[in-house]
Amino acid sequence: MPNTFALTALPATALAVTALPATALPVDAGLDVTMLHTGGLIALVAIAVTLISLIVLHLLPTKLSPLRDPVSQYGITRYRLGYAVAAWSAAVAGLGAIVALMTVPGSTVTIVLLAVFAVARAVIPAVPMDSPGAPTTRRGRMHNILAFAAFGTVTAAAFVAAGCLHDAGFAAASLWSTVMGVVMAVGAVGLLVARFVPALSGLFGAFERLIYVGFIAWFVALGVAFVS
Repeated sequence: MPNTFALTALPATALAVTALPATALPVDAGLDVTMLHTGGLIALVAIAVTLISLIVLHLLPTKLSPLRDPVSQYGITRYRLGYAVAAWSAAVAGLGAIVALMTVPGSTVTIVLLAVFAVARAVIPAVPMDSPGAPTTRRGRMHNILAFAAFGTVTAAAFVAAGCLHDAGFAAASLWSTVMGVVMAVGAVGLLVARFVPALSGLFGAFERLIYVGFIAWFVALGVAFVS
């Protein structure tokens, strides 16, 4: 039976962001419009692939629970290629955002954070999680490190980017950056609590997917702002 998360929460992120008012580029900001448009387009196309891949994974007969099971668990099923595509395309979206932000003053910290995110997402399909109930392995620990590195850096990047986006004239994207940073932060805190509090372990997957919703929406917002 199709998972309602894939049919509602994920597509809603794209629809909500496209409703944002377009922000015209400030003519005196000295921004490289070509880099902005190119990076924004790359981010939009790539994160669309991420979104589609995740929706497909949630519709496939994996018997995984979107509330309980981590997204990474798709990477140890026979549909592991779909998980890899979602991770790789998210990495490309991060690179696209980097290209665009390279022309935005004050974005160095954001660029560094996104670079770590992109590397972590690109590598993680090759380092799958341990099977539930199996002994912890070195590979499994490395997977967790990569996952937390990706989630932590993209969350921080959203908060840090808000300032330079505002100063560059992207007021709507700046606001959306802060909002999605909060969404990801809530998901990250919930993830940690669910990991260590047995009573909430059944919501581990839901909190992780909240982080996914946050960074997908953030990349869509950046792409829309940069190509407008």
